[in-house]
Amino acid sequence: MKFQRSSLVFVFLVILIPAYFIFPGSAYTAFLYKSYTIRYDRGWDILCDPYVVKKNDWLYKLFRQKGEISHRDFPEFLRIFKRINPHIHNIDKIRAGQHIIIPLKKLSPVSLPGQSSGVVTIPFVTLPNIPETLKTYSAKHTVQKGDCISILISATYGAYGTEPYNQGIELFRLINPDIKNLDRIYAGQDILIPNSAILDQPWYQSLFDSSADNNKRPDMNGSILTAKTTPEFSVSEDREEQQTTHLSKISSVLDGKLINKGVYYFPRPGREDFALDLSKISLMELKNGTRILFPMDNTNQGPELDVVKSFWEDVHIVRVTPNHSIKNVFDAVFKSLGKDSLKNHLSFSDQGVKVDVRGEWIFDKIAERGKSVRHFCISFIDHPGKRTPESILRYLDQNNIVLKEIVMGNNTAEQKSNEPVFDKSAEIASTIDSSDQKTFVKDLITAIGFTYSPNVSISFPYSGVQVKTVSNLFLGSDGNPFLIDFGDLYGDAVSAIEKTGFTVIQIKSDDNYPVIIQKILDAMDVSYTHNPTFLAAKRPAIYNTVLTIPGFLVTGAGKPRILLSLATPHRAIIHFLTNQGVKIRLIEPYKNNGTSQKVVEPTGDKI
Repeated sequence: MKFQRSSLVFVFLVILIPAYFIFPGSAYTAFLYKSYTIRYDRGWDILCDPYVVKKNDWLYKLFRQKGEISHRDFPEFLRIFKRINPHIHNIDKIRAGQHIIIPLKKLSPVSLPGQSSGVVTIPFVTLPNIPETLKTYSAKHTVQKGDCISILISATYGAYGTEPYNQGIELFRLINPDIKNLDRIYAGQDILIPNSAILDQPWYQSLFDSSADNNKRPDMNGSILTAKTTPEFSVSEDREEQQTTHLSKISSVLDGKLINKGVYYFPRPGREDFALDLSKISLMELKNGTRILFPMDNTNQGPELDVVKSFWEDVHIVRVTPNHSIKNVFDAVFKSLGKDSLKNHLSFSDQGVKVDVRGEWIFDKIAERGKSVRHFCISFIDHPGKRTPESILRYLDQNNIVLKEIVMGNNTAEQKSNEPVFDKSAEIASTIDSSDQKTFVKDLITAIGFTYSPNVSISFPYSGVQVKTVSNLFLGSDGNPFLIDFGDLYGDAVSAIEKTGFTVIQIKSDDNYPVIIQKILDAMDVSYTHNPTFLAAKRPAIYNTVLTIPGFLVTGAGKPRILLSLATPHRAIIHFLTNQGVKIRLIEPYKNNGTSQKVVEPTGDKI
């Protein structure tokens, strides 16, 4: 049995390897179907295993047995685990019965069919013959007078009625099918008792997984089915439900908590508790402990605010009125936090591609020890269709830049970007062979859409004599003939040939690839842009993400745009450009010789 999607192999390595080594060639191989959830974390979809903590679980041992992330980078695994399990405050104090989500593998968009739904169901190979395999983890026992099954099972699996005990009874039934009534065994009878070694097998719990179905028998083709379950959580940080008030939008952007209902009581010994009416003075709590109070009317609330300040250390007062725009409120909040010098631009370079991110405000979240700084960029847009496409959002998120795009007003008709549906074939960018100049020129001209004919015989008059030679020919868009000379023509031969109607493009031995490209494009008189820039979203560059790619963008009426890239863009950028109708042709040397730099230039203050 071989999965068509090799990227899944490592995720289920712990399950697959024992199964193959125990019974590698059985014709009766069964399948288990298990449901996994998809969680979004910093630009990645994470394949996760829902799990209920059991008594005596040693979590570090449990975690190390699960998935590609924990095997490759256990500290990163723990960071992801904490982010997708915000209800777990201390992993050393998880109690039995708690529901947790264990991250298994980082996924590219739609690595699995139905991935965007938030839940996928994946078949994985189980033990080919479950009862026979279980017998290898059992011991023969001859029944003695006074024996009973419950006592024999509880000796290994725990007290009567517990979940492990019930599992032991189920295993006993499987390996002793002739015993129909567990209360009727007799002295001298030989039976099999499952031993404790089976408890350490990585596939053990899957036998009792409520999300698995041992009775399904799919086609033996390793296909992956999509669950129709509605995801429990949102997939992306940027897909937050649109808020109806300025304060709730600001709270969402700052990852804070807005409280604008009810009464907050402050105890005062010997006096009546002070009551803060949150319908008149809204409270925003940030994760770093900062609190912001928003008096909602013009009455004198100074005494009340003074009382609150006496209880809380880091309190800021921001007065807003219904006439304030959301930009006014943002300005006031940042000013109260001491963010007068916020930046609106940052940039970094990745594999030769320059990425500029621009917004109304850019600030940094204070990083926890051992973690990277996260840059938050706030922009306002007047229509959801002007959002940044998902592929670029994910790419920036993976580089610790989170875009927060706020739709002005109540225009929430279309929340998703208008980026086309992900198509794996769209990711493919062909490469121009640059092993030598002649091969490079041939591939280049073909990539632009013209026919190239090498070693063509031509004849031309020279000093009264008809001379024959061999050169390389292609026809331009207007039908004009071009010859490519690699140093074979000397003296006045070039001018003599051009008098016959040919245009000769001479390539010198020390010409590098950018020079060669520019010589050919200039001679052909086609429209092109050197080092083109692309706007990620359909809005002005002042508050947008701008991608500058070294190379040449060739354009022409009625023809697709062709990017001759002197860099190797990240696959997310290739995906984005392809969906914009750009055909990408990569120049090999710059992939091999270039260096990848991901250095973020100075940004705004930290919050």
